[in-house]
Amino acid sequence: MAEFEPFHSAVNRIPVPRKSAQRLAKAGKLPNLFRDVRAIGHDHLAPDLWSGSIDLEMTARTPLVFGEQKCSVVTVPLEDDGKTLRVPPTMVKGMISRAYETLTCSRFRVFGDIPDEVPGQRRRKADTKPLTYRGDAASALGLVPIRITGQEGDQLLAELMYGDIYDYWKYKGDDYPMVRPARLRVANIGQADIPLNELNRLTTHSEKIVFNATLCLHGDKPLTNGKPDKNKYCYWQVTHIQHQGQMREVFHIPRGVAKVSQLESVTGYVCRTASGNDPTKLFASKHDEHVFFDVSEGGPTQVKISAPIQDSYRVVVESYVSNRDNDQHVPNRATAAVQNARRNGGDTFDAASLSAETLAFAVVDETNAGPVVREVVPTMIGRHAYRTSPYRLALEQGVLPASAADEASAADRLFGYVVPDPQPGAAGGDIALRGRISVGHVDTSGANISQARKMLTPLLEPKPSSARRFLTDASGKTPTGRNGTDPLKRSEYFSPGQLLGTAAYPVHRAVLDSREFPKQATRPAVMSGREQHNADVRLTAKSWVKPGSVLRCTVSFTNLNHDELAALIWVLTPENLVPDGGCKPDQNSVQPRCGYLRLGLAKPFGLGVLEVRIADYGLRARRGSELANSYAALSECQGLDEPMVDPEDFKLASLSGLLKMPWVQAMQRAAYGYPKDEVRYMTLKENGENNQTDGATGNPRKNKGVSPRDMFGDNPCDPICIEKPKQNSGRKCPQKSRRDRRR
Repeated sequence: MAEFEPFHSAVNRIPVPRKSAQRLAKAGKLPNLFRDVRAIGHDHLAPDLWSGSIDLEMTARTPLVFGEQKCSVVTVPLEDDGKTLRVPPTMVKGMISRAYETLTCSRFRVFGDIPDEVPGQRRRKADTKPLTYRGDAASALGLVPIRITGQEGDQLLAELMYGDIYDYWKYKGDDYPMVRPARLRVANIGQADIPLNELNRLTTHSEKIVFNATLCLHGDKPLTNGKPDKNKYCYWQVTHIQHQGQMREVFHIPRGVAKVSQLESVTGYVCRTASGNDPTKLFASKHDEHVFFDVSEGGPTQVKISAPIQDSYRVVVESYVSNRDNDQHVPNRATAAVQNARRNGGDTFDAASLSAETLAFAVVDETNAGPVVREVVPTMIGRHAYRTSPYRLALEQGVLPASAADEASAADRLFGYVVPDPQPGAAGGDIALRGRISVGHVDTSGANISQARKMLTPLLEPKPSSARRFLTDASGKTPTGRNGTDPLKRSEYFSPGQLLGTAAYPVHRAVLDSREFPKQATRPAVMSGREQHNADVRLTAKSWVKPGSVLRCTVSFTNLNHDELAALIWVLTPENLVPDGGCKPDQNSVQPRCGYLRLGLAKPFGLGVLEVRIADYGLRARRGSELANSYAALSECQGLDEPMVDPEDFKLASLSGLLKMPWVQAMQRAAYGYPKDEVRYMTLKENGENNQTDGATGNPRKNKGVSPRDMFGDNPCDPICIEKPKQNSGRKCPQKSRRDRRR
């Protein structure tokens, strides 16, 4: 694996534009299969519908790892004889249903984000919490200190405290972005001749003080290796505080710090983000707290905070609380308030909410006639809430699990469903439906099991909050900025109009049919250039299924119409899972032109690739009318002496149009993989570089914010590449040196 070299993302997304697919179906451009309708019941065999069975052969092309996990060890399950591999039929059914769900642009049949509402109201209200993400240090420079002053209806009144009238300070030709709140040194480091306990009494949280401050520069001197420090900014350091009518010195600025300006007798408010007096308990390197102030001619800017913005603040605080419940980290002030309320039987909702005298930090939109608060967060560098929740996006997109029988999508009707939150008095299909597909015993006599222990690369849990790998725009493409090309700000993900994609793990063609266990599946994680061999975060495969192993089973079906059976046959034909164009074929490849389904663990690392196909003469089917005649004559029954049919007799209607759809092309690309270039995760170093933002705008820096390549359309096989960090260049700032303040 070569860092900062071209690669394809090991995790991507397949678009799910359900509303578009249903419009095309209503217009006759796609089969009626793509519409949501009530499923047929199990009480009879319809005369014109098909019932029968399919014999499947499934050949492992890369190792299969699955089974019960105990103490970080996974072992493939065996039959009672202790030798024969046991594959649960439900695993095979799940594999097929995922492929069918993707082809038919069906609903997600499982969705984890269920709102905390009373039964029967959850689906209608969809009152869920947005996800949160951690902002980077550069984005903190764009935050504006805010102080809540009162309430007006459901809105809060507040004042923005911009600090100095300048956004940047120019020094020796360089622009230094200005940190808006002043720094107040409250740790016992560099303190002037004042006892720390006395300083703490003078500077309690939200205390109004009068102070002097000196403007200091950071990044004006070269690093220890002699290279320029690109992390340039400036900040006001509090040096004196008024006490009993006199200015009391509280901090000596070290001799080596560049001092370029001074402020005297400024009024401000102390903001302590640490829950106690010692900030080093929050972070070892944290020595300062904040003082909010505003020296502009008109004073602080008056604004209002809407109810949704108040809700997002509470979501961020609650996310901190949830994280702190799972670790031993010292809570910040906002988190501690909720924990104290819970401990003392108080109202945790109020404790997590904004209220009068709250000091926080605001994301402010100043593109209009006056500043508009878009978000409020409790800390300067910390978590932010996205605009809306995955649940709300899924509800608008129409991909939530069916809530009634009339909402059943193609995969629901074929494989069955359970309504997560049925309405009071619901019955029958408004509660659940048994599918019309069943998978019989899996014959594993052709399987070969290896007992060679393999310690797997750490398996990372999906993190939807990372956003880029999970979202598309309405057309199925990567969401972009207003100009249609630039990547989105982090804060613009999970916004109304965006769609959730279904996770996909592109096949690693380079390891197909290899006799060796794929190296990328056992490679230790790399952090800061060093391999991490911590066994506690790695799963060990004690046994696994070798490539070349063949599994066999029979899939039975009842009451399928022509298009349902045709779609099922389509996903079970590996030659259909090959994308048409978009990449130059690998002329040296001897591998067959077919795509694959996935089963088991470690799919992002290339494991679990199965070639699934219908066995020769393996399709048997007949209409309900034929079965009825057989029953009447007492000559045959379902499952006995079924006539063989040719899969070619079942072609999907409007197939040529369907193959042009973005979700089908993306499905084919994921199932087939790429003819060249490595398929892997982004490394931690690449990820850190890719997340670099402009501190003034919040936009990704040039050539940053790279998302996985769309798996359809133009150039789907072009790899992505994260640029190496430039070692000899400083931060580029806008050529703006004074803020345009409009009230």
